Amino acid sequence: MNRLRDHIAVDCSVQDAQSRIDAYLASLRGKDGVAHLRLRVPVVADGFALSLDREVRVEARRTRDEENLNDLIRISWQPEGKAVFPAFEGTLVVWGEDNPEQSFIELDGGYAPPFGTTGQAFDSVIGQRIAHQTARQFLSDLKAALERS
Repeated sequence: MNRLRDHIAVDCSVQDAQSRIDAYLASLRGKDGVAHLRLRVPVVADGFALSLDREVRVEARRTRDEENLNDLIRISWQPEGKAVFPAFEGTLVVWGEDNPEQSFIELDGGYAPPFGTTGQAFDSVIGQRIAHQTARQFLSDLKAALERS
């Protein structure tokens, strides 16, 4: 698994961000109880522009860290069908600094490049960019949803 880590600032308190994330993730569940999310990613490499989107199956659950000090959300997604999107498994953590009206959401985890063993070569050429842009877009979409609430 390759590591993926990114964060984004959100204009709401830590407590509000945590409860809004829970509500957002709950809103992704269909009548069958399965959560789906459409991930979008613009990829630009060596002057070549490509826009990808793919529906992924999302699993998320609130838990505590290993030291039992902080709340976190274990999150994973798996692309539906055949796609160049990576499968991801990691955590979402909300934390704050000096401004009580601002918080940060951090996504941290690992992803498996698509295409099995040939995926490592793909990952070194463009897959890594896709994975990082997917994480960035996910966090941007999450930020927009939380700030609309």
